[in-house]
Amino acid sequence: MKRVITVLFIISIFMSAVSYSQYKYENPIYIKNNTATSLTNVQVRLIINTQALISAGWMQADGKDIRFATLCGGTTFRDHWVEKSLNTDTTVIWVNVPSLGANDSALIYLYYGNPAATNISTLNVFYGPHSSTDSVVISSTNTVSNCQRGFRFTANEDVLLAYMGKRIPNATQRYVTLFDFNTQAILGQIQVDAGTAAVYNYNAVANPLWLKSGQQYIIALFNGSGDMYYYGTSSQIGQHLTYGDMRYANSCTQNTFPTSIVSGMHYGTPDFLYYTKQNVTPAPTITVLPPADTVTPAIPLNLTALPGNQQALLKWRKNLEFDMYQYGLYRNTTNNPSTSTFIGSTNHPDTTYTATGLTNGTTYYFWVRAADRYCSPRISGYSVVASCTPVKIEQPVTGIPAKFSLSQNYPNPFNPSTTIRFDLPKDAFAELIVYDIAGREVAKLINEKYEAGYYEIEFDASSLASGIYFYKLTAGKSSDIKRMVLVK
Repeated sequence: MKRVITVLFIISIFMSAVSYSQYKYENPIYIKNNTATSLTNVQVRLIINTQALISAGWMQADGKDIRFATLCGGTTFRDHWVEKSLNTDTTVIWVNVPSLGANDSALIYLYYGNPAATNISTLNVFYGPHSSTDSVVISSTNTVSNCQRGFRFTANEDVLLAYMGKRIPNATQRYVTLFDFNTQAILGQIQVDAGTAAVYNYNAVANPLWLKSGQQYIIALFNGSGDMYYYGTSSQIGQHLTYGDMRYANSCTQNTFPTSIVSGMHYGTPDFLYYTKQNVTPAPTITVLPPADTVTPAIPLNLTALPGNQQALLKWRKNLEFDMYQYGLYRNTTNNPSTSTFIGSTNHPDTTYTATGLTNGTTYYFWVRAADRYCSPRISGYSVVASCTPVKIEQPVTGIPAKFSLSQNYPNPFNPSTTIRFDLPKDAFAELIVYDIAGREVAKLINEKYEAGYYEIEFDASSLASGIYFYKLTAGKSSDIKRMVLVK
């Protein structure tokens, strides 16, 4: 099938220089802002099939080589955070996108394939950290062994809990536990290091977790044997949370859900640090394009050129690279690809192209190059040349011939052109080939299906030496061969 693409972008692919990156693979990602408001430094949630990339050996198994850039081949990387499910088909990754126009799309690039890379996944993609107690300071102290002390709160928006901590009078290691208020289930629990007395000390949780907007939770500090804690009148809370009340339990373990209530107080004092994000409704739409690599495609093979009336049919072998995108075609009237003209392209896997607007009797030379779909396309060298001379095929007599016939060329001898006539009694796939006296093919004049009828074809032998030649016509099950003489 003929495909001619004339837009300047396509032409520029086959004319542009190639740049390389230390990251071998990329995935372009389109992000569509579905709101009428322009967004800046917005956190976007992506779902990436890292399992396929890791299984193929393209991405490091620990994801340490994951990078995002807003420019093709860029080395200024955007903050990102791999939230969960690495090496699955539903890996969640957050990335900071610098700008999204109102009802507009932005293109970013996911890069990977660098064994020397270090992990830069970071929570800095979000805003924060913020203190759940807003760093409340209360001064009264008490000592009660084996008890839970904490507070109930509601998340006003989705927030990401990343650290748990405490402020206590005596520096000892303590359990801090997060409970779901409605189910009483433990959602997170760590032992916070002893740290320093009378200041807030924190430890990172192994897996940061989202606290959902509108849901209620309890954060509790467990006091072991002889442990002290602070208490005081206060309902101070982080700006993205709503304080409920103080919750406690005595003679218990760190896993006990505290049910006793005191209003307007902080006891403990447990704390956690959390991050926030821009809340965009509706969320952006994500389109992850197929991957590509930085390896230059191989030169296409087996290019052939079959002449027609003011045109030539070009065919070549399909490239096998996984990221093949297009083939570019070039033409010249001399056997010199460096001065050839780009005449069009086809999209892989289409490997045929009809070059039109040619002059019958003029010999043309053709080449094909391969381009991949990397953001800055890698382009192969020129293929081996294929040449042909367009000819005009006429049907001088109307009607249907009675039998298959190949006539003697005229004039004969000839210099440099001659006419070959043939008759087809029925539709058939016809092939007319010229051979030299050694039996080597020197020209293929036709190679396509013809309707029944009378035909003439002009053969220009300007590029051949004087001598004896043979031309053979094959149509369906019929064939014939004739001798002709070129005299220069």
